[in-house]
Amino acid sequence: MGKRVALLSEGRNSDLYAGFCAVKLARRTEARLYSLLIMPEHTGPREGVAMGERWNEFSPSAFLQLVGGLCELEKVNGSYHLIERSPEENLVEFIVAQKISCLIVGTVNDEDHDRKRDWLSGIVNRVCSHSKWYFGELTVFFARPWSDERFQKVLRQINRDCTLYPVEMASS
Repeated sequence: MGKRVALLSEGRNSDLYAGFCAVKLARRTEARLYSLLIMPEHTGPREGVAMGERWNEFSPSAFLQLVGGLCELEKVNGSYHLIERSPEENLVEFIVAQKISCLIVGTVNDEDHDRKRDWLSGIVNRVCSHSKWYFGELTVFFARPWSDERFQKVLRQINRDCTLYPVEMASS
């Protein structure tokens, strides 16, 4: 059985750099990447965040195109899944059923990181205590926001790797 990494997305800009990190990790570890999208009907890990704030910065389909393109570029096998009803319960069941060993999530700032860390520690506890879980501790990585300099470096790397479709950077 191969390694399995899951990218947890909720429709914020933090999902973009978490996506880059997840694809790179999946490539380095020769793992399959599962992109999990928490749909807008739910607040997920951030209570008090209005539904309109989620998936309004970009669409789920645009995000999936980005991750799919990165997976293709990096030769990573990936799949896409929606978490719709009861995100906590469905997420736990998905992780256990698919035998996910690592979860990657993006954070916008320190406050968002703390909320997601608390929410995901509950998810990890539920996964590890599940009667069908036998893989030990579930690893969770948080992708922190990139500085503008780091983001420009990533774009330059993509531009170098994409000989057919060059990426142009606009400067102000």
